[in-house]
Amino acid sequence: MDIVMADPELGSVYSSEHSGFVAWLDPSTRAFWVSYVCRGGKVLNIALVHDTQPDRDEDGVWHSQVPREEVLSVAQNFHQSIKRMIFMPTEDGIHVHHAKTRPPLDSFARARTVVVGDAAHVMMPSHAAGAGIAIESAASLEVLFREVDGKDGPTVRYRLRLFDKLRIPRCNLTMLVSNSPQGQPRKSGVVDEIRKFYQGPLPPSDALPYSKAWRDVLFGHDEFRAAEKLLGDEGVEVKT
Repeated sequence: MDIVMADPELGSVYSSEHSGFVAWLDPSTRAFWVSYVCRGGKVLNIALVHDTQPDRDEDGVWHSQVPREEVLSVAQNFHQSIKRMIFMPTEDGIHVHHAKTRPPLDSFARARTVVVGDAAHVMMPSHAAGAGIAIESAASLEVLFREVDGKDGPTVRYRLRLFDKLRIPRCNLTMLVSNSPQGQPRKSGVVDEIRKFYQGPLPPSDALPYSKAWRDVLFGHDEFRAAEKLLGDEGVEVKT
């Protein structure tokens, strides 16, 4: 991080009092540069999200090293100050990670089994919402299965149906938004697909990833309260 802060142009960008993400987007190539400070302000983590390059479709490979020149090629339209950051790490610290997408699921449960997190909704990091939505699912399970006897098969299956009712809208919303081009579903025709699962509010069409409008939708949800309300609506005594 010290080398970044020593750069006159970059130092002014990352010296903001506000913590969070600094990101840039190349609309012509859909390349999305995301950076954030971590490890107590000592390290700047950078991710350059882009479409798979023709010679990089390595089936079954999760990550591999990549030459610096390949990163420069993807970032060719970015400002020179951003390109300078590509030369700051050692080349053995630059890797390409393969991220996949898939259609949304209609259910996360089968019999007495449920999937959460990436197993339920793989998503691109365009809104940094994957971990948050998985934590919501954990909160939902905590409320729904509080003091439930695991040997009571009918009750377990019933509560898992309630889990689907709670989580399918939120999880599929977040996945479809995150996987839409540039993280902007209204501009990429994804809203119709979202509305098959989620009927709640959406930000305006010009709202960018990490904007307050998206943060309110993706991170302002109280799953504990939502699960307790659903149990109450179902006539189930809520255990606290």
